[in-house]
Amino acid sequence: MNKRPRRPAQIDPEQVEYLTGEPDPAHSSEIAHASAQALIPTDSRQSIDDDVRARILELIHEEGIDLIAESWVRSPSDTLGGVLWRGYLLKEWIRREPSDVEQRFAAGSAMLAEAGKGAPPWTPDEIKNRWDVVFEGKGSEGFQELLRDSAYFAQFLGDLDPVWIASDNHELATEVTRRNNALHETAKEMSVGSVAFGEGRLD
Repeated sequence: MNKRPRRPAQIDPEQVEYLTGEPDPAHSSEIAHASAQALIPTDSRQSIDDDVRARILELIHEEGIDLIAESWVRSPSDTLGGVLWRGYLLKEWIRREPSDVEQRFAAGSAMLAEAGKGAPPWTPDEIKNRWDVVFEGKGSEGFQELLRDSAYFAQFLGDLDPVWIASDNHELATEVTRRNNALHETAKEMSVGSVAFGEGRLD
């Protein structure tokens, strides 16, 4: 199978400073790519320099992942930055709306039990914690499985109610979370991303 050609990230260490403010549009794509690569290094043809990765990981350590995540907002769903953005939204939803998530999860688990099926192999907190590890720069191993499990998780909760964020005024109201059938659509994108990552096509 032919793979899409990949272009090495062109970001310089100094350009990491753009992450502390509104990125220059000329560098937005490079910043999104470099910040994603800093967390999940992939093909060597597109890897970033060690000093750039170190600067980005240091920024995450000092400022948290929220600042970095903003660089992925416009990343297409079939890119590494795009799936990281969806993972960020998912883990933040679990963190910020634990009651809503737990109620959906409990209701879905009860339905499975009534149907004689086993409960999901993980809890919402376990999904969140696995994403936290990724956003600390320590979760590249097992990333494909995390995307797969997150897709199942979103589908599982979406089968009860595909609406993700109900209000435009919510902190997580974005084009991803406010679209029709948001949880189901996100599940599809993460499932596709999992396969693409395993095949070396997610850049």
